[in-house]
Amino acid sequence: MFRLLLNQRGMSLIEVTVAILILGITTFPLIYMYRDGSIQAAAARDEVSALNFARALVEEIKSIPESRLGLCRGADAHTVTLEHRASGIDDFYKGFNIAICGGTGAGQVKKITGYDGPARSAVLESDWLVVPDATSLYMLYHDCPGNYRYVINVENNRGGLKMIRVTVYYTVKNQERQVSLTTEKLTR
Repeated sequence: MFRLLLNQRGMSLIEVTVAILILGITTFPLIYMYRDGSIQAAAARDEVSALNFARALVEEIKSIPESRLGLCRGADAHTVTLEHRASGIDDFYKGFNIAICGGTGAGQVKKITGYDGPARSAVLESDWLVVPDATSLYMLYHDCPGNYRYVINVENNRGGLKMIRVTVYYTVKNQERQVSLTTEKLTR
């Protein structure tokens, strides 16, 4: 047996080619699996980030007082007039967001840049796409950090509860996706 080992001179060209082919057949799928895994991990990271944003927004909404929910008394392209129970202090809501959660113009969110307390009139950062009217339910809340497009819907539910649904839109591989969270808020 020792004599057989000494007679071997090395690998032939065919054996080297077969070994490289086998190595290539096993390596390329592993590379593609790693790449696909990285893409899936990035998509999951984007979804978790959008979900965390939605969760922060829901927590902010659950903590707002009843005086920050109401029906619009009037609006034009760049302002909105709030209910009488809103604050009467100038610039009190400056920096807040106003979301139209039901009625005409539902789904719009704007930042408030100025507030006339005695008139209960908020000046907005940009114009409404659809101007709210007396059927439009609004919600005032602090800004949550994040660069997402989102919609807040509020519906009356049983027993003095309002059902609040926050839908956050995010993009993965040039496709828009969404996550939604729903909660209930007791109203008096």
